This record gives sequence, structure tokens and C-alpha cells, in this order.
Amino acid sequence: MSQTPPPSDVLIIGAGPTGLTLAHELLRRGITPRLIEKTPSASPNSKALGVMARTLELLASSGITKEMLAQGVKVPTLQVWSLGRHLARFDFATGIDSPYPFILMIPQHTTEAILTRHLVRLGGTVERGVELVGLTQRDDRVEVVLRSASGKEKRSSCRFLIGCDGAHSSVRKLLGVPFVGKTVEHSFATGNVRMHGDFPRDQALAYLHRGHLITYFPLPDGQHRFILASPRRCAPTGDVTLEEIQQAIEICGPKGSRASNPSFLARYHVHQRKVTQYVHQRVMLAGDAAHLHSPLGAQGMNTGMQDAMNLAWKLGLVVQDRAPARLLESYQIEREEVGRRLLQDDEGMVRQAFLHHPLATPARDCAAPYLTQHSEVQQAITRTAAELSISYQYGPLVSDYRGKGEKPASPRVHVGDRAPNGLLFSRKQAVPCQLYDLLTGKGHALLVFQHHREDEVQRELQAAVAPWQDLLEVYPIRRHELEESGGHTWYDPDGLLAERYGVEDSGLVLIRPDGYMSFRSRPIAAEPLRCYLRAHFSHRHT
Repeated sequence: MSQTPPPSDVLIIGAGPTGLTLAHELLRRGITPRLIEKTPSASPNSKALGVMARTLELLASSGITKEMLAQGVKVPTLQVWSLGRHLARFDFATGIDSPYPFILMIPQHTTEAILTRHLVRLGGTVERGVELVGLTQRDDRVEVVLRSASGKEKRSSCRFLIGCDGAHSSVRKLLGVPFVGKTVEHSFATGNVRMHGDFPRDQALAYLHRGHLITYFPLPDGQHRFILASPRRCAPTGDVTLEEIQQAIEICGPKGSRASNPSFLARYHVHQRKVTQYVHQRVMLAGDAAHLHSPLGAQGMNTGMQDAMNLAWKLGLVVQDRAPARLLESYQIEREEVGRRLLQDDEGMVRQAFLHHPLATPARDCAAPYLTQHSEVQQAITRTAAELSISYQYGPLVSDYRGKGEKPASPRVHVGDRAPNGLLFSRKQAVPCQLYDLLTGKGHALLVFQHHREDEVQRELQAAVAPWQDLLEVYPIRRHELEESGGHTWYDPDGLLAERYGVEDSGLVLIRPDGYMSFRSRPIAAEPLRCYLRAHFSHRHT
């Protein structure tokens, strides 16, 4: 056993979508992590497929979303059938407020290839054929033993270690962390097939039949990904065959359809499990290493990538000594809650999909068409599926200051919610731009809503944020255009964007790098903002 070169700040175990996203986001912040993956080459299998609106929003500022859109299939609609009866139509195009009102169907290997290209462009690398086999935590570092494909072991160390190594996580096992939950009492099979029949290219389809299920998702190459599930007592075993697929089609639907040219066939069991602790001193878990659920809602890869987005900016600040290590505790608090709610929703969805009782099934089939035709139900379901309803309003990083005489903000707008998008105007251009297009996702964005220019207020604000100026991207936003703005200013002439943030007249809104509101002040109040920044971040060293 030999000693490796000097220790790294961050060691990431696992180069799937979660690990690649985390490494890329750290590189964007000037931190070069070490990223290792035990498999010798990237998997050619399509695996996870659906990328949701919130994930696309978070990846847009780095240019990744643009590449994904060019290689995926936009699916704005999911249709559900049972026993030949149409149960529900979920329309993302009308149900969610996002620049990406659809599910993007793109094979996981394509997503990983795009992420890897962006990683390499920033100077990152993936060390393949390297496996974590030992882990010891010290007060100031994590000592690890890494094994190469040849079997040679080396010792190394890092300040922080992140386990993004999937369902069978070595990091989780070496920590001895319980993975609590259960196994779904159905057998699953999946693969890619060429479907013959009436299969629109812009719709996902799900067919239920007394405890049996088959779903179809369009792929970029003209094939469809299917997922079929059967009660274990009557499920086939061994290799998945075309005959089995065809039998599931005949049982569930649509009638008269036929599958051909099967590929990437796999049989598996679904687990619904999670850890209770994501943060273990200097070791953290993310993605499938921390939570597992069924593939029916297409949430697994998205949740893992958003774990990475949540963790990256916090870890970056801690590594650069711009925030105390306790900031990482907020990753545990915020994402564990997301994982817990996701598991609850997944259990409910699986339970409804696999109803087979002779009374329960007809009751569901009668109620579903009535309930899902209401816009409130549609929006609740599609927003949850698109992961737009995630909020950290009860987390430790939120503060909402209301001055004397200020009315309470709209109950629809909470600090901790996803930051709303909206139009902004520049006098240098007649065409408005989207706020989302301005945000870089690297630093905190400070929106300064102000009717008119007030020099004294500006001076107080500048003095308040001076020690953290390098962490902030400041956007002055006014209702009226001034002849002398004293710098670049954006305009919200009708006050629509301010209204979306719960600001009637003037105020401050701080948006985290991962796109959630963390601080709001109504009116502009420099001292509460200074207190917030001092509580969570460190002064710049001079």
C-alpha cells in the first residue's frame, strides 16, 4: 500500500448524474474536486430517463440544459388508463409555471455524457477504475483507502468526502448507516422497444389492470422505454423476453399494439428506503446513496442532482473559508425533508397504481377522472412531479423582515420557496428578458426593488453588504426609468415581478445560488440584511 499525492479538498465517490453535477458545480466555484468511479467505463445503458422542469432550470445557467434539450424529447402530457377507461390527463404545459413545461426524455448515458463534457471543459476529470475500500474520519480530514482496477491500494485524505455512489453505496456501508425502508411487493421489468400502434411522440402513457401496470415513454431514437410491473406471485423470472412484454401489453393495453426490437432489458425489485442522516461530520451522502424509491414518478435522478445543487454552493463556501462548517447542517435539514416527503408521495403513488381489490379499483377509477379535471388538482400534481413545489421555508436559512406598517406578504409567496421568474426591461433593449436568464447560479443574487433612486438608502445598503460583496450579484430594479441611473439598472414597470416576490413598494430579496429565496426585507432595510449575512457567511479576508 502506498501514499497518494497531497490531499484534496473534496473527494466525490461515484460519477453518475449526482456526482457529476456536484463536481461540475464545485468547478464553477473555483474548486477542483477529485471524482472517482469504480466502473472502468461509462455505462451505455439508458437507465433513468425523465428530467423534470426544476432540474432543467437549475442547469440552464451553465449551458447544460441547452444541450440536453437538443438531444431529448419534450413530453408535456401524461395519460393514465385503467381497464380500458381513461382515468387522467396531466398537462405540464398548462399546469406548471416554468420555462420548461414538460418532462424531457433523455437517456441517462446521454445526460452523463453532457455533464462529463462540461466537467472536462472546466478542467475536471473522472478517475475510473478506482474504488473506495476504507474510510476513517479525523477531526480535520477524512482518511481513505482507494483500490485500483489492478488491485493496488493507496492511502489518501480529503477535507470532505461525498458519497454519490448509488443504491449499493460503499460510503454508506463503511459509515455503518442504516438504510431504512421496505421492498415493493411487485416485480418490475424495463427496457427499450419499438412500439407499433397509435403512440404519440409527445405523450407518456400508463395503463393499469388490477395490480398490473405498463408505462411507455418516448425516446429520442424513436423507441419507447417501457416499465412493467406484476404481483410477485404471478411475475415471470429469469431474462425479460419479448413474449413477456407482449403479454403485459395484452393484459394492460393499449389493445392491438405490438412491441419489437427489444434492448436494454432488465428485471429488478423496487426499494423504498432512505437514511435519516445525510451529513456525518465530514462525510455526506447524496442521490441514491441517501434515498431510493420507485421509477414511476421519474424523481430519483432529479432528486439526486438537486441534492448536489443544494450541497455544492454550501460546500464551496465552507472550503473557501467564506462560511462556517455549520452551514453544511442545512443540507441535512433541507434535503432530508425533501427525501422524506418524496418517499411518502412515492408510497402513495405505488399503492394507487397497484390497487387490485374488486371494490377499491372501481372506486379509484370513478374518482380519478372527476378529481383530476380540476385545475387546482392538476397544478398540485404537475408541480409536485416537476419538483417546483419544493420549499425550504421551515429551514435554518430563511429570514423575512417586515417593517412597521408593512402588510403581510401574499400567502402564496414564502421565503424559502423557489424564486419566481418574471420579465425585466433594460433601457438598452426594447425586448424584455427573463430574470432566470440573468442569474448565474454561482453567487447569491440580491434583488433591490425601489421605485426611485434614493442615494442615502443606496449608501447604507452598500456599506452593509461590503464584507460579502464578492458573494453577491446585485440587481437594482426600479419601476421608472431614470436619465442617470449611476450603473446598470433593470426595470419592472408594472411591478409584476415585485408582486411575485411579495414586495408592494420597495424591498430586498436574496436568492440563493440554487434558486430559492432566503431573505426578504420590506421595505429596504440594510441592517437586517447585514445580520443575515453575518449569521451565515464569513467576512472576506483582506
